[in-house]
Amino acid sequence: PIAVAVSMNASFVARALSFDIEETVEIIKEGILHPGISVVDILQPCPSFNKANNFVWYKDHTYRLADTYNPEDRLPAFEKAVETDIMPLGIIYRTQGKKSFEDTVGVYEEDKSPIYTKGYDRKKIDSFINNLV
Repeated sequence: PIAVAVSMNASFVARALSFDIEETVEIIKEGILHPGISVVDILQPCPSFNKANNFVWYKDHTYRLADTYNPEDRLPAFEKAVETDIMPLGIIYRTQGKKSFEDTVGVYEEDKSPIYTKGYDRKKIDSFINNLV
């Protein structure tokens, strides 16, 4: 999912281990607060059905991205995203200043309330549909 997210230019892409609770919580928080599409891949061992890929295996096959790593550079982010032998953990890709979906939709220009709370004008919808045909 990480490589797909980076290639599709999601604006926040990260990976965490479920048993590194503090880091996972911080990454999830950052993903929620980030405007735009956030993808967080959480690796989680299944000790009941997968005896090979246990906690030790995940510790041996992952590494934390260095503090010097720049998640805003897309090409290195994609290179990290396709690493499979030993997988990176942390924020792999993040872009700032990209417009979110809501910023590009005209319905939010005058009224910032969520779209599900807005009423709809049946005449406008019918007119829009008729203009498509």
